[in-house]
Amino acid sequence: MTVQATATAEAFVAAARSYVGVSWRHLGRGQTGVDCIGLVLLAAREAGVELPDPAPYARAPQGTRLLDGILAHATRVAEAAPGDVLLFRMGLYGGHVGVASVHPTWGVPACLHAYAPRRQVVEQPMDAELRAALLGAFRLPVLSAVAEA
Repeated sequence: MTVQATATAEAFVAAARSYVGVSWRHLGRGQTGVDCIGLVLLAAREAGVELPDPAPYARAPQGTRLLDGILAHATRVAEAAPGDVLLFRMGLYGGHVGVASVHPTWGVPACLHAYAPRRQVVEQPMDAELRAALLGAFRLPVLSAVAEA
């Protein structure tokens, strides 16, 4: 893993936010289309953190593969903070990821994610449906925390 000294959670969130509105595409890795894992990988890279790309992978969860991949580079935290990676359940297993944020309009906890049902990257408040599917929050230790205002 290559890390620049300037890697911050704030930069990670800003990079993920720059993809809002980009079309959802399975295995997408760019501004023309991105999936949930691609969004996390690209935003991390833009923030100065290189993470390995697990592609190819199926659209449906493959057991604990996604969780295992996250745990190889991040540690589970009790409370999500902006810049943490969020893992969501799809059926029995973790099959969807996003980046924790604070919604810029409403000031509430939110998730930046490439959301297949909406067919694009969105910044969605952590509503009851997302909270019910949340399996955990994970912090990339290579990112320094967002500065408190």
